[in-house]
Amino acid sequence: MSLMKIALVGGTGDIGTGFALRLMCSHEIIIGSRKEDKARESASAIMQLEGANGNIWGTDNASAVAVADAVILCVPPEHLKSVTYDLSTSFNHQLVISPVVPMSYDGKFFRFNPPPEGSSALQAKSLLPPQIRVVAAFHTVPAAALQAKDRILKGDVLICGDDAEAVDMVRSLTMDIKNLRPLFVGPLAASSQVESLTPMLLNVARKNKIKEAGVSIISERPPAPN
Repeated sequence: MSLMKIALVGGTGDIGTGFALRLMCSHEIIIGSRKEDKARESASAIMQLEGANGNIWGTDNASAVAVADAVILCVPPEHLKSVTYDLSTSFNHQLVISPVVPMSYDGKFFRFNPPPEGSSALQAKSLLPPQIRVVAAFHTVPAAALQAKDRILKGDVLICGDDAEAVDMVRSLTMDIKNLRPLFVGPLAASSQVESLTPMLLNVARKNKIKEAGVSIISERPPAPN
């Protein structure tokens, strides 16, 4: 994929830092935050990490979105509605990628709590201008693993989207992160199925003392000969 400007909305947290570290060598990364100075500080801190190399800068969320080719929503589910609505006038053509998972934790168990639209990706789609293409992806990639830049990631990225070109762009972006395999699941309407995997993985990880659980799709049947 050619160089893209990628805005990380709410990108000062763990998952934003992870995406920045993994993608900054291949693309221009714009850290977004409600407070511009916080975004700039985050971008500066990332550049000071050992092995960090690339083009990254910080600004407020609206400015980040306005200049971006693609936007990754790095916000918690409870902030998705307000942030997306507040930024709607900054969008005009961007590809939007949603790794947001609507879930809760009661101290013992993670639960999938989708919004009325059915999934966070569908909620974002309903709040953005109609021409904006939304793709759901990266839900099952642990933020801690993304942030460990020298770690070789393993697993599959499950992708949902209605626009074939947008899905292909996310596939290419996924392959910019070494060893992650993009797999197409279906239309954006299927995003609830993928989002619900995250609380399941967290429950499995806690009950079985597994660190940073992810997803790999395996086939029991060998590929057909050419």
